[in-house]
Amino acid sequence: MQIKYDLDKVGIGGRLQEQRIRAGLTQESLAEAMEITDKYISKVENGAAAPSLSYVMKFSDITRADVHYLLRGTKSKAEEPTDGWMIREAIPPYGNKQSRMSKKGQKICDELMRKIKEVLEENQI
Repeated sequence: MQIKYDLDKVGIGGRLQEQRIRAGLTQESLAEAMEITDKYISKVENGAAAPSLSYVMKFSDITRADVHYLLRGTKSKAEEPTDGWMIREAIPPYGNKQSRMSKKGQKICDELMRKIKEVLEENQI
């Protein structure tokens, strides 16, 4: 049985480009390290070509990027903080439905969250 799964080539390509730049690599230097052409890297980053699993794995090894993030755009469970506390987005009580919290209450929560993040970033926490 074959499972059909469509890859988000544009999303994956964007994350690959983001992580390549974060790692301080040009398309040319990455191509040299991966032993492929810079044209192929450009195609993958622009979403014109879907990267193979071996491409993503080798890219991850070179840039130290999380494979789960590259493929799905989310952090793996292993990278989530485990110290018992973390700041999360405001979630209305009794589930995820936005209708459970008034618009004014949601606005207040969003503003508080923005201020908390700002303070944490300023203090490099």
